[in-house]
Amino acid sequence: MNLRFVLPAIVFVCGLGAMSQAEQLHLKVSPPKMDCVDVPVHAGIELAESLAEVPAGEIAVTLKQTSRDRARIYGKLMPGQLIKTGAGKAELWWIAPSLRKADGQTAWTAVVKRGEEPDKEVFSWQDNKGEYLDLLFDGRKITRYMYAYDTSNAQRGFETYKPFHHVFDAQGENLLTNGPDGMHPYLKDKILYPHHRGIFIGWSKLAFGGRTYGFWGMGGGVAQRHVKFLELTAGPVLARSKALIHWNDKNGEPIIAEERQATVFRQSDPTILLLDFRTELKAVRGEVLLNGDPEHAGFQYRAHNDVAAGDKEVKATYLFHEEDINPKEDKDLPWVAMSYGLNARRYSVLHTNHPDNPKATVYSAYRDYGRFGAFFKETINSGETLTLRYRIWVAEGQMPERQICAGKYSTFVDCPMVEALSR
Repeated sequence: MNLRFVLPAIVFVCGLGAMSQAEQLHLKVSPPKMDCVDVPVHAGIELAESLAEVPAGEIAVTLKQTSRDRARIYGKLMPGQLIKTGAGKAELWWIAPSLRKADGQTAWTAVVKRGEEPDKEVFSWQDNKGEYLDLLFDGRKITRYMYAYDTSNAQRGFETYKPFHHVFDAQGENLLTNGPDGMHPYLKDKILYPHHRGIFIGWSKLAFGGRTYGFWGMGGGVAQRHVKFLELTAGPVLARSKALIHWNDKNGEPIIAEERQATVFRQSDPTILLLDFRTELKAVRGEVLLNGDPEHAGFQYRAHNDVAAGDKEVKATYLFHEEDINPKEDKDLPWVAMSYGLNARRYSVLHTNHPDNPKATVYSAYRDYGRFGAFFKETINSGETLTLRYRIWVAEGQMPERQICAGKYSTFVDCPMVEALSR
């Protein structure tokens, strides 16, 4: 098992008002632009009155791929998951194990009913209240959202001045990412850039009200402070968290109100994580300029400090979508992949930049200690919101081939459509 994320266009399955507690839905998925595996897809459905008030976790969904005439079944049954979206409405999510362009449209049958035995292999949340929130799958740790905020002393203030996501290895035991809680004691005095933490976002020269604020290393007393969770969803297919985070000045007043959403999808090996990062940055008190440079701003991933402290065999290397890319000059790259060694294993990370994000994005993707990410400059007018979307894919193994990375990028930006078939 492992993880992944996609937001295909939603197509509501019409005519389901009479859905019973065990009804079959017939769906078709459009062909992908590139061959791909473990693709999250979803359809919007209308629930029957008998299910409209039932918690999504009490509604069981199973899916199977069928021939177009529904006479033959392909592969095994797989779980689906419902997410309620409004009165009598829901999104039905599942993972398509393989989609090939040459196969054209694929047909699927879903059975939706109440009262089934709960899935054994599911995502779950484990909250160490006030400190961090772990995401687990089948009892194995996948991510850790660090959200503590503690100014009781200088050290705790340093450790908790911004929230971020850690990533665990395939065994759910060791961290693959950097952070003050994940350092080995013998490296305590050798931490390289300890403000680089896991999966994080910030700008070193955020301009507001005639002043500049360092929402990167959090200089001058500023902080990104977790306020509360807005959503926590978990099931057999996906887990989603949404948090309200205030980007505060030194007086504790917010300059930006951020709604940070992270969605993780069930995947097969060797994938460890597929995480879609969606954030909404609202300028709540006046115009804000997100400013800085590729080394000190943007949406970033930082490998564990052992990569920085290790020899050349573990150092990070990078792959781009074409040969002869210069990340310091070439702009709006679709994706960048990084590979690094840790704990006698090799890991690869794919960082994808959605084309709807601001243009003139520059990737910082050349540091051998394993920090890389996408930077841009953008103004957010007073009261307005900037929405950003990225995807992080982490797998155990050597650097993937360029074509594989391109396919994963394609499923992020050219998501397969889902439609209803005649019943």
